[in-house]
Amino acid sequence: MNEDIFQSASPENRASLHAIEEIVHITGFSRHTIAIFCRQGFVAPAEGPPDAEVEWAFDDDALRMLRHLAQLHHQHGLDVDGLRLVGPILAELETLRAEVRFLRRR
Repeated sequence: MNEDIFQSASPENRASLHAIEEIVHITGFSRHTIAIFCRQGFVAPAEGPPDAEVEWAFDDDALRMLRHLAQLHHQHGLDVDGLRLVGPILAELETLRAEVRFLRRR
């Protein structure tokens, strides 16, 4: 799950990148917690380290995942271990939703 987490955003997601501070504000997570989620493979920044001069930025898919994680954390009290259990399920759900959207457009 920890494949190159500093991959570039795809061209279709590059137009809608969200700075780390925006993610912090939206989710209520600290920068440190978001970094843990990146290391754990929940999300991958679209831009950011290893070039220390560039702040982390996240695409819409990562923002959506972090919002789901924030909701589970804030409303249901799930800690990182609990989120680690449901994270892959949420990722699969997002993949399936994207496939359904694609198939509906055909």
